[in-house]
Amino acid sequence: MSRDPTCLSPVHGWSKLRAMLRQRCPRCGRGRIFSGRFKMNDPCPECGLIFQREEGYFLGSMYFSYLLGAILLGASYLLAIWLLPEWNGYLLFGLILIPYFLLTPVLYRYARTIWIYFERWGCPGDASASAYEKMRAREFAERINRPQ
Repeated sequence: MSRDPTCLSPVHGWSKLRAMLRQRCPRCGRGRIFSGRFKMNDPCPECGLIFQREEGYFLGSMYFSYLLGAILLGASYLLAIWLLPEWNGYLLFGLILIPYFLLTPVLYRYARTIWIYFERWGCPGDASASAYEKMRAREFAERINRPQ
């Protein structure tokens, strides 16, 4: 497990999209963003990238969650109306909500992943790092460099 970001080749192009779909770190493309269904690795277990850059950082992921949910519900509803035109629209929408609620954990994970990639695309380096992120990076560096 390498924690030196200089030894990692940056992820670009299709490999970046593939890493995002597999919910991997935007810097190294190898470290998992999530360690459990809802629990996030923070920092990246491979390169040490801090995912939560400040308190309340993932508030922006709610917009992506809303967008993904609206697209999924809208497309499902239009497909259901097209395939089953004789059924009541309210009944179809109610039936569509059942798998939607079951997919909510998946939407949660992808909304956070997309938010991390979107935000790192806008502010890729550590120059925009907040005091919170710098403090967390120092704590992480001390933890891995501490003799045991």
